[in-house]
Amino acid sequence: MGEQIPFPQNFQRFVQLGQEASAKKQWATAISHLQAAYELEQTFTVNVLLVTALVADEQYQQAAGLAQEKAADYLASAKDCALYLETLMQTHNFIGIRKICQLQPASLPVTAWQQQLEQVKAAEILYRQQAQQQITELQKALYQLSAVPIYEQLNLAKRAQYLPQKEFVNASQRLLTDLYVHPLLRANFLDELRQLGMTTPVDYLWLDETVQAVIPIKLAAITEVASIKAMQQQFSSQSVTDPMISQSISGELALHAAYLYPYADRVITQPKLWAAVYLAIYSDNSVGLSSFAAADVANIKHWQQQFNQLTQRLSM
Repeated sequence: MGEQIPFPQNFQRFVQLGQEASAKKQWATAISHLQAAYELEQTFTVNVLLVTALVADEQYQQAAGLAQEKAADYLASAKDCALYLETLMQTHNFIGIRKICQLQPASLPVTAWQQQLEQVKAAEILYRQQAQQQITELQKALYQLSAVPIYEQLNLAKRAQYLPQKEFVNASQRLLTDLYVHPLLRANFLDELRQLGMTTPVDYLWLDETVQAVIPIKLAAITEVASIKAMQQQFSSQSVTDPMISQSISGELALHAAYLYPYADRVITQPKLWAAVYLAIYSDNSVGLSSFAAADVANIKHWQQQFNQLTQRLSM
């Protein structure tokens, strides 16, 4: 038989051709074949091959975006974790790397993460020397975050990941008490400081417009707060059969958890009732609420009205 022709649906042949081109360091050809394979089957193995080729070809942004699709797989792999970290380093995603170093996935020993952290610190020093203007401009934009439309605020919040830690923390602390920054963003910046392992207290403007002193490292993740987890368990026990309703409730609960962060437990004192109200709203059936006190139900609906107003602001 002659050479196998790489028909459009021939996944294995695309992979083979990509590997052969990679072995010859013909990166453009390798990338082309591996991209064709990955379009057919988004496997972790092909992702690694393609990201490796993209890094070798110095296409770091594309490599980082592709690696992010399989981040959990990379962090679980002692063999391939370094490749994922390299894509973050090459794109100056210092905060992303530092959060991983703080988490210390089991794929690498503690000493490896300590070494990685030292590399990040050195890279931040070099980046400050080479990109001071970009850093200053991004800091300035973050300080004026509340002056721009919400979609631009969300974009700037993502770009903040590419600041060195010192500059990121300084900007975050200012935003945590800015009344005009959306509560979702304030919560996310606070959670970022938690993931960075920040041990010193910070001031945080909560939903009731009072400033609270919190220590980020002592906080739970936004959706890991006890009352939020209790509500999730209630939804599971209710066995919501409609996947669309289940997905909508989960998404809305994640948003509301952020609005209440880190004090959801102060508000959600009856998770079973809160869950019942959510289900009643989504099923358009209030029969299940008849066993609860009307005043308690009304209070939860009042909170939900506040949440809905905040969510509407996200689309403005």
